[in-house]
Amino acid sequence: MQYDYIVIGSGSGGAAVAGRLSEDGKTTVCLLEAGGKDRHPFIHIPVLFPHLLTNPKTTWLRKSEPVPGLNGRSIFFPSGKVLGGSSSINGMLYIRGQARDYDDWRDGGNDGWGWDDVLPHFIAMEDHAHGGNEAHGVGGPIAVTNTELSNASSAKFLDAAVAAGIPRIPDLNTGDQFGISTVQGTIRKGRRNSSAAGYLKDAKRRANLTVRTGANVSRIVLDGTRASGVEYVDSAGAIVTVQAGREIILSASAVGSPQVLLQSGIGDSAELKDVDIEPTHHLPGVGKNLHDHLFIHLQPRLNLEHPTLNQMLCNKPRMGLELIRYGLTRKGAFGLTSTEICGFLDSRESGDRPDIQINYRPFSFDYSAQGGFVFHPFPGGTASICYTRPKSRGDVRLVRDNGGGGGATRLAIQPNYLDHDDDVQGMLHGYKILRKIIHTAPFADWLEGEHGPGAAAQDDDEIVEHIRNHASTIYHPVGTCKMGTDDMAVVDDRLRVRGLSGLRIADASIMPVITSGNTNAPSIMVGEKCSAMIMSERNR
Repeated sequence: MQYDYIVIGSGSGGAAVAGRLSEDGKTTVCLLEAGGKDRHPFIHIPVLFPHLLTNPKTTWLRKSEPVPGLNGRSIFFPSGKVLGGSSSINGMLYIRGQARDYDDWRDGGNDGWGWDDVLPHFIAMEDHAHGGNEAHGVGGPIAVTNTELSNASSAKFLDAAVAAGIPRIPDLNTGDQFGISTVQGTIRKGRRNSSAAGYLKDAKRRANLTVRTGANVSRIVLDGTRASGVEYVDSAGAIVTVQAGREIILSASAVGSPQVLLQSGIGDSAELKDVDIEPTHHLPGVGKNLHDHLFIHLQPRLNLEHPTLNQMLCNKPRMGLELIRYGLTRKGAFGLTSTEICGFLDSRESGDRPDIQINYRPFSFDYSAQGGFVFHPFPGGTASICYTRPKSRGDVRLVRDNGGGGGATRLAIQPNYLDHDDDVQGMLHGYKILRKIIHTAPFADWLEGEHGPGAAAQDDDEIVEHIRNHASTIYHPVGTCKMGTDDMAVVDDRLRVRGLSGLRIADASIMPVITSGNTNAPSIMVGEKCSAMIMSERNR
C-alpha cells in the first residue's frame, strides 16, 4: 500500500493538507485518523460543544502532570479524536492573531512566515461573511461568520467595555487587534464548519484520497535518514504499514506530533534511552517549548429580571423549544460560538501591544469532575481573561509508567503554567481590568454580584492565589516541534524535519511562539501553507 503522501492526523492542519494535496485528482493521499468519523450530532450543533469535551469517542481525555504554578493541580488537557480533530470539538472562534506575531516568527529566522506572507493563505481558506476584500476571502473551505448576540447581557458587556475605555472595532482579524467586538466563528448556516467539513466532506469522494479512521499511528518508519512509511494499529488491532512515495506530513497536534516522533525514536537520544526506546535520529527539541494559553473566569450573577442562557440550558422544555427553532431556522442559541464578545488590550493599559484577551459569554457554569459544564440555575454570565503571550515553557515527553510494569511508558504533559512572573502579572492585571468592566455601567446596572470563589479575591495576593487555584487551559497548546534555526528547532521554515527527508510537520506544534488568541485559524493556515509549499516544490 503506497501513496504519494501520507498525512497523520485530520485536525485543523492535517485536513487542510490532505484536502489541498488531493485536489488535482491524481496525487494519491492517505489520511490517517486515530479517532472515528465526525457523525456525532453534537459536533455539528455549535452550542453543544461542551458535551464533546468529556466524550471518549470524540476526545483524547488527557490530563497534565501536577503543575507547580497551579499549586500542584493537574489540568484536564483534551484534544480532538475524530475527523476534524480539535476543530470538531472546539468553541469555533475565528481569531488569526496579530500581524506582529507572524513578523516575529519571520524575524526569528523563519523566512516566508511574516504577516504579509501568511495573509494570502488565510484569505485562501476563507468563505467570509464580510465578503472578499484585501483582508478576507470568499469561496474557501472554511466559513467565517459574524456572531449575532443571543442575549442582552452580551450587548451590555460590550457597551461597558467601551465605557471603560476599550475602543469598539468592526473586525478582530485585520492584524491589529486592539479593541473589542463581537466574535467571528467557523459556522456555516448554523452548523459547525470544522476542517473536516471544509476540506474533507467533498474531497472524500475523490478516488485519489483514502481516509482511514481508527488508525492509531505507532511510529514513522525510517529508511536511513528518509521517512518512508507509517505503521499504525487499526480498529481491529492489526498492525498495518503504509508507504509514502513522496512525503509524510505529521499533523497530530502539539501533543500527538511529538508523541509520534518520540515513539519513532526521533528526539533527545539520552531521554529516549531512559525509556528503552532505541534512538533513530537525535533531535533534542522534540516535545520541548510547550506553551499554552491559561484563562480564568469571573462570573457575574445578574438580577433576576435579566435572564441569560442559563434559564434555557437548565430547563429541558425551553431547551426543546429552542432546539425546534434551531432545526427549522438554523438560528438562535444553538447556532452560537462559545463566546459572543471578544477583545484584546494591553494588560498594563499603557497603549502598548495587546497581550491579553477578554471574552464574554451569556451563561455561567461550574466544571464537573470530568471537566464538562454544569450550568447555573440563576441568571449569570462568564467573563474570562487570558494572557496571550506567555513566557512559561513546559514539555511533552515519554516517561516510565511505574504502575504499568514491564518497562511500559506513558505520555507526560507538563505545561508549567505561571512559571514566569510576567505571566502571573499579566493574568493579575487582566483580571482587574475584567472586574472594572463588569462594575461599569450599563453592565453594572444589571449586576447583583460575583459568583464563585473569585468574589472573595480582592487584593493582588488573593487574586493571584485564586488564579493559581482555579485557572485552566483554554485548549491552545503549541510549540513542541518548533520551527526555527537554533539547536532546539525541530522543523525548518519549509516545515521539513531537520536532518531527515520526506517528513514535514503541519500543525500548532511548529509555532515557535504562540499567536495572540485562539489557535484554530492559525493551525489551518499552517496546513494551507504547507500544502502550497509542497505543490510549488513538486511543480518546479
